[in-house]
Amino acid sequence: MKFDDFLKVVDKNQKIVQVILDAINSGILILNDYQKIVFANSRAKSLLGLNNDLIGRGFEELFLPDDQQILAKNILKLSERQGEFDGEVLLKKATETTFMAYLSVSFWNINDKKTYIVTINDISRLKRVEKVLKNSEKMVYLGQMLDDISHQIRNPVLAIGGFARRLLKTRLEHPEYVKIIIDEAKRLEMLLDELTEFIQLPKANFTIYNTTSVVDFITKIAKEITQKFNAKLLIKNNIQNEKIVLTDFVLLKRAVEPILINACEAYFEKEGPLEITLSFSILDEKRGGLKISIEDKGIGIRAPIIERIFHPFFTTKTGHLGMGLTFAKRIMEELDGDINLKSSLNKGTKVILELPGDRRRLIRTNLI
Repeated sequence: MKFDDFLKVVDKNQKIVQVILDAINSGILILNDYQKIVFANSRAKSLLGLNNDLIGRGFEELFLPDDQQILAKNILKLSERQGEFDGEVLLKKATETTFMAYLSVSFWNINDKKTYIVTINDISRLKRVEKVLKNSEKMVYLGQMLDDISHQIRNPVLAIGGFARRLLKTRLEHPEYVKIIIDEAKRLEMLLDELTEFIQLPKANFTIYNTTSVVDFITKIAKEITQKFNAKLLIKNNIQNEKIVLTDFVLLKRAVEPILINACEAYFEKEGPLEITLSFSILDEKRGGLKISIEDKGIGIRAPIIERIFHPFFTTKTGHLGMGLTFAKRIMEELDGDINLKSSLNKGTKVILELPGDRRRLIRTNLI
């Protein structure tokens, strides 16, 4: 078929061709002999943030300035030479934002006229998942390494503590020095215990609960802790209808306890009544889930410190290991939830926990 005859067929059936190409969930572009865009389906317009402005643009205009002169040209040259090109590229939108795309280019030479068919798929989400998986692999390796280090350190620490206790039973000129050694050995043992527990944190054993069950469970924990600190507990339950919450009570308790203790201890350097507010609300009206807010009116946290608050062993309190909030964050990740913290100096701190609801797609659970 001659190229002119091909164009006549496309032109005659243009509406049908347009409908078919618009139904495809990939961006499709057709470039002419001059490497200009002569056709774009709806998905391509959506991906690139352009409507009719796409037609007439050069292929290189889809790329960042640094890639327009070399990468864009090389892709078309390779497609001419090999008949096709496939690869990951960074493309830009009309809003000047970027997205990672999987680009396929097919080359056709019809009646000595070059035609390029370009397929674009947004793989940004896949790249984010890939990054998470890589980070998970690093965490596993780091965990194994820390576990080995912990075992190597524990025996010498126990030996130091044990011999120091024996020395304390003898007649010494300065027994207070030995007591310092014993105290520091105990602190190292506590640190190793915390580290081991963090590394060996079990996988979540998910169970489906209703919101009332989770609210009652958290409230019970909050009452026990606030009573120990003689703190007043205010409860705000904003839940109107029962929803599903997917969680593990054992892990959830381990996450909530240090947050409540921190909230109570936030008043140690501030005068006034010790008061903790515990709030509950639905995370998503369709899928359920639960949002838990733990708020105090204590001394608050300075802005530069907030960024480090979830880091291991970071603490501003004497005698603390600084692993409480680190555990809470790790557990919320394990529970497929989230944790956020807001704080203002001398005004207080609010920690928000989000627990997932029904993870099934709505098409499986709701009749249309």
